Amino acid sequence: MRLLTFAIAFIPLLSACSEDSATMAPTADVIAAAEEGDVRGFVFSYWAYEIPRDDPGECPDGFNATEEEYLSEEYALVSDEVKRRYEAGDRDGALSLLPPDACKDPLVRPDPGHITLNGPATVAGIDLDGEHSTLAGGGQCAHDDFIGPNGEQGIDNQHWRLMGCVSGYRPNGLFDRLFNTNSSILENGYSTLLELQLIEGTRDAGRVSARLFTSAGPVSKDANGKVVRDMSQLVHEDPMYHSAVFEGEIKDGIFTAGPVDAKLRFKVQAIDNHYWFRDLRIRAEMLADGSMKGVLAGYWDIGNFFNFITEVYIGPIHLGRAAANNIGYMCAGVYHALPLVADGHPDPETGKCTSLSTVIQFEAVPAFVIQPQQVAQASR
Repeated sequence: MRLLTFAIAFIPLLSACSEDSATMAPTADVIAAAEEGDVRGFVFSYWAYEIPRDDPGECPDGFNATEEEYLSEEYALVSDEVKRRYEAGDRDGALSLLPPDACKDPLVRPDPGHITLNGPATVAGIDLDGEHSTLAGGGQCAHDDFIGPNGEQGIDNQHWRLMGCVSGYRPNGLFDRLFNTNSSILENGYSTLLELQLIEGTRDAGRVSARLFTSAGPVSKDANGKVVRDMSQLVHEDPMYHSAVFEGEIKDGIFTAGPVDAKLRFKVQAIDNHYWFRDLRIRAEMLADGSMKGVLAGYWDIGNFFNFITEVYIGPIHLGRAAANNIGYMCAGVYHALPLVADGHPDPETGKCTSLSTVIQFEAVPAFVIQPQQVAQASR
């Protein structure tokens, strides 16, 4: 059994911390107000990184090594003693024998290298920068775009470039299986809310204003584990998790909107953090049952990205290194590779790109989005 794996074998599959539901049955007043203002709300019922299946791209140099594989000789020297101390209850003593933890400080070890996906792949998403970019073309934040499933040119998703040769990110890998369980939403985590208000035209063909929010807590599920639709969903009270208003359009059954910056909270037992997306765009199909299905595509701040994948805790125990080992990468390798694949938001002083294009697959069902001030007013 690998040293780090035995300590955290199931971290990505742990259920969320128990919290009160943020869902309630809508009142007649809530329904009337939504109809009068021509407002529609949605709660996300599915959330997953885009992991292409039909043509995920090749990794001719193989997949990235874990720290235990890369430092196998160092680990072998301490293996027995680490296991003995850990099983005796001396967790800190066991961890002190391991090499310096680059998931806590990525500069404690030299760059081990990180294998990126450098060839073509077929990836769903959006052309965020409005051009068919290539590394050979040069320029600021130069990168190679992907092709979309329907032959679309210019799909930006450097997140897949970065992690496409990590075993846990590949089709049927650990993340793919995790997303298939939908545990981040269904196991008492937070969900994302979307509210649309008609500005001009009709609900089927018109201009809308939109806002994204994080829910105030878990959403309700039915006996089959599906998010219950047409319920009132409370918005998180922290305004950090409320996006600005942004414009969108519904045309020919497709909803498009953005760009907008958004910080969306994510909390499960081992992770309590948030996504920081910049210039986020939405493209989704409006389905006949009133739900929607599509993609969020934008730029993920690379500092927030590294913090997100490394700040993994159970109680006071930092387990970012163990999580990386399970998924199949080294924190130091990802840290040094991030600026090399970043393709957005160049720093005005250094010119270095500070964000990474990213694609999220999502589904959402109808809901009534309730603001904190509406709850406060109703309780008076």
